[in-house]
Amino acid sequence: MDGLEQHEGYYHDGVSIGQELFLLNYLHLVGIVVLYWDHFITFDKEINLVWRHPKSLTALCFFLNRYFAFITNIPDSFIPFLALSTTECLNLSRFREMSIVLTQIITGVIMIIRVYALFNRNLRILILLGATGLAAIIVSAWSVSAHAGVRVMIIGGCRYGLTESSAYRFAGSWISLFVFDLTVFALTLYYAKITRERSTRQTNLHVLVVRDGAMYFGIMALANLANIATYYLVEYWPLIPGALATFANCISITMISRLILNLLEQADEGIFLVTQPGADTHVALSSFDG
Repeated sequence: MDGLEQHEGYYHDGVSIGQELFLLNYLHLVGIVVLYWDHFITFDKEINLVWRHPKSLTALCFFLNRYFAFITNIPDSFIPFLALSTTECLNLSRFREMSIVLTQIITGVIMIIRVYALFNRNLRILILLGATGLAAIIVSAWSVSAHAGVRVMIIGGCRYGLTESSAYRFAGSWISLFVFDLTVFALTLYYAKITRERSTRQTNLHVLVVRDGAMYFGIMALANLANIATYYLVEYWPLIPGALATFANCISITMISRLILNLLEQADEGIFLVTQPGADTHVALSSFDG
């Protein structure tokens, strides 16, 4: 097979690999740009809304969500331009995968807190979301540990292709995350429905819940679904699986940051705001100071 690149049974000529690398690097950088650009344009809101109460639990959740991603994505930003050894590339890939898993755990915990508060701290809601989230973590840990079936390809930077079995295994982690996102999305829509039925008027807070919950959680689910689809293209493009992982991850971080900022515009309790249908009352659960 002269002039062809072999990858675990797949054969691609130089042009095909070059096109895949270009698309992969482009999609990767789009996610990074979304993350840092949104940080830049919302930084004034962060100063005005979050830094007023830096010891509140909402602020700590915000800082953890935004700045863990901010720091861990710095080395990720240079991946398309690095020429590393096989060992170095594998280590960087593992770091990237683990940082994505940890980021999704952080965003997932914040989503659980928010929906739990929406339903007035209903224990059944907490158990449902906790079980779904725990299942997603277990599947993700299982998927990331499956590195033996991955062959590193040092072509134009630190990039690797996947075998079909590895691609489908990695897809499992994103499918479990999608199920979790879909559960949160469905519960948010259900909350909007029951508050509309019980309320004689739409309060600003209820409108905010529908807008931020349905729109932000829905966007996160769609981004994850798009990334899942890339893993099922492995038979044709072995470099493309997970091409939208960085984008989906950055979208999740951005949406959660926006959610917290918009909630803080309404009340200092932020994600811990417990609402009562048909009323403008709330219960504070958000500060270490009591």
